[in-house]
Amino acid sequence: MDDLLQYLELIVEPTFADYKINPTSARHAFLACVAIYHAIDRAAYHKSTGNLEKQWRKQSLEFLIVDMMAHHFKHVRPDDKRHISDKPGIPLSSLVFRKTGINAHGRTDYLGLHNLYFVIRDAIRFVRQQAEQKS
Repeated sequence: MDDLLQYLELIVEPTFADYKINPTSARHAFLACVAIYHAIDRAAYHKSTGNLEKQWRKQSLEFLIVDMMAHHFKHVRPDDKRHISDKPGIPLSSLVFRKTGINAHGRTDYLGLHNLYFVIRDAIRFVRQQAEQKS
């Protein structure tokens, strides 16, 4: 499946729909992020994804966060390329990966899944716009 619009329709949107049904599931959130992130493979088909990834990360904060989420869960810790700025302030990773708080089940809450829903939704919109501009 090389076509980005087809990939969005057959893979990304159904995966996001699964997450909408299971909004407290870290597994569904992760799978939605991975599916969206890998849309870049279809957009850059037969080309290197590196430049397009940098461009999309600059154009869309939501795509950047989805990228961070997909790689964080895959690699356990975000790597150095996930740092977007040396400017003073709160690092983006601390906004995505909270290290404090107890959830309703008495477990440490590392991820605000409610807010991630809106990030994923908007990342899909961004990728769809990119696909429509190409076609």
